[in-house]
Amino acid sequence: MSSQSGPEKPLTPAQTAKPYGTAAKEAAKRAPAKPTTAASLSDSPAVIAKEDPVKAIEKLETRTATVNANNIARVANSQLTTNDDKLLPLMSLKTGKPIEKFPSTSAGIAKLQLTTVDAILKALEAERSGNEEAKRERLRLHIGLTPNPA
Repeated sequence: MSSQSGPEKPLTPAQTAKPYGTAAKEAAKRAPAKPTTAASLSDSPAVIAKEDPVKAIEKLETRTATVNANNIARVANSQLTTNDDKLLPLMSLKTGKPIEKFPSTSAGIAKLQLTTVDAILKALEAERSGNEEAKRERLRLHIGLTPNPA
């Protein structure tokens, strides 16, 4: 007598999931590494992904970690009660590093030069249009602060 077990059940996504961070390592095994040139550093994400999938995945992982860290900082900053409370600095979405010349307090936003406000908004990939007041208000919102009262 031969025993037959029924058709095998397909694995669930949880059973086939890989540990975080292994996607880049597996892509490196599948795709041969190509030399990085100065021109390829400025290419679009789609071009980078085709040329070097490992680098594209690493950039995506950096951006995701940065977005998460910035969201945590925004929540903490939203709980401040005075203009002299210390802000948690945000990080650049492109580099994943703390933004240079980030104000230490909400009172420091008014003291920033307009070029610095623009640079911070650019690092956060935020809209930079409008007058000086609109830009400072936008920065306050991106940091997690409430709008200035009228």
